[in-house]
Amino acid sequence: MKILITAGGTKEYIDGVRYIGNSSSGKTGAVLSDYLSRQGHDVTWLGAKAAIKPRQPVAQICYETFEELAHELAQALKQHHYDVIFQAAAVSDFKVTAVLLDGQKFAAGRDVKLPTADQVELQLSKQPKLVSALKSWSLNPAVTVVAFKLTNSNDSDVRQAAVNKLINQAAINFVAHNDLHEISEQSHRFTLHSKKHTEQCDDIRALCDAILSKTEVMA
Repeated sequence: MKILITAGGTKEYIDGVRYIGNSSSGKTGAVLSDYLSRQGHDVTWLGAKAAIKPRQPVAQICYETFEELAHELAQALKQHHYDVIFQAAAVSDFKVTAVLLDGQKFAAGRDVKLPTADQVELQLSKQPKLVSALKSWSLNPAVTVVAFKLTNSNDSDVRQAAVNKLINQAAINFVAHNDLHEISEQSHRFTLHSKKHTEQCDDIRALCDAILSKTEVMA
């Protein structure tokens, strides 16, 4: 199979040296890439510049910002026939559109140099969900899309609501969910959701096997 994997976290720049980001290391995407490559699949890793890189010799494309990730995703999907997309990148929900320094408004962005100030306020705007656009960009309209969802709640209803927002979309085939409260050095389990079934996976490799076996049946 030809497989595209996104990994790591986006940076949304406030100015040339400051940004908002997340704690994603990209480890899940790197492990996925190595595991699938060793099984003989044709893997493309699309990861953040600062993310953990695959050890296996796979095709690599790098990004930093949401815009760069969106551009590289669209280009890759329009130019190549992928069978599966693992959207494991941690994508920022918001973009920094302006900065208020002591009440004065300044533009935000990587090319901006902001002066010092006593009070700083960030103006944020919501960004579109990239995972929802993947099938529409794809040269293969039947591509299998796997969305990853990390929650931070002990409330099972909150967790399920977050998963439902994704799995109820026609453009998403599977949701790989886990919660920060259940991740440790010894354990990194996932719950795999499809539109009809849910199953527990002990690690990312088991998750991968479950998805590929179901994808082969669908094909």
